[in-house]
Amino acid sequence: MAKKSVTRKHKLRAPLLGEPKSERCGKAAVILERTHGSADALLKAYELAWSSRGGPRGMSTDDEQDLLRAMLVMAASGLDSMLKQLIRDTLSTLVAVNDRVRDGLEKFATRSIRGEAEVPDSLGGTKFLARVLISSQPQQQVIEEYIRELTGGSLQSVSELSRTAAALGLSRTKIDHSVLNPIFGIRNKIIHELDIDLDGDRRKRNLRGRDAMMKATNKLLEVGEEILGEVDGVLGVP
Repeated sequence: MAKKSVTRKHKLRAPLLGEPKSERCGKAAVILERTHGSADALLKAYELAWSSRGGPRGMSTDDEQDLLRAMLVMAASGLDSMLKQLIRDTLSTLVAVNDRVRDGLEKFATRSIRGEAEVPDSLGGTKFLARVLISSQPQQQVIEEYIRELTGGSLQSVSELSRTAAALGLSRTKIDHSVLNPIFGIRNKIIHELDIDLDGDRRKRNLRGRDAMMKATNKLLEVGEEILGEVDGVLGVP
């Protein structure tokens, strides 16, 4: 006997970004699309688990809570992956058409020559200068080193998100620290502490509500769409 289908009452926001105008944004768009699909699938799994218990009022189960946590982590990981792909595929072109990106590249080169790299293990000082000077394409070599610095770590905070947005020369997309800081805080608690309340008497896990986790997940997806849309708007101009 076929199982009765469950009508979904909750879904993540529908993707608003269509096919990119620029081919350079294509891979990043695929990553963002897959991120949305995977995050929404986790929300669907949560709803199925909740419905199988009769849709009761009150606290969700540990398994259901983990599905909500996984949904948010998926969105954060997808945003990280999308931004890194966007940097790899578009930065070289943006340098030629965006004054903010060029300025960021110049500041990076200055820091690197001085040995003042912002990221550990970045090439700096005489090693950086030597690699650039012996390259057949010095500017492209500097860009590659800049890309390596920007994509070398994990996107774990709003400050890192802002740094990436600045490197892409964004002017319209606003990174709202007051909204995003708590979201990244939850993400980091889940990733680094298994969302356990270490200060609690019995070290219980933090309780996450469905609506709040959906709102946080939607915000990460929205930021990704805004960033991708702005970059595509610059590169997609004939």
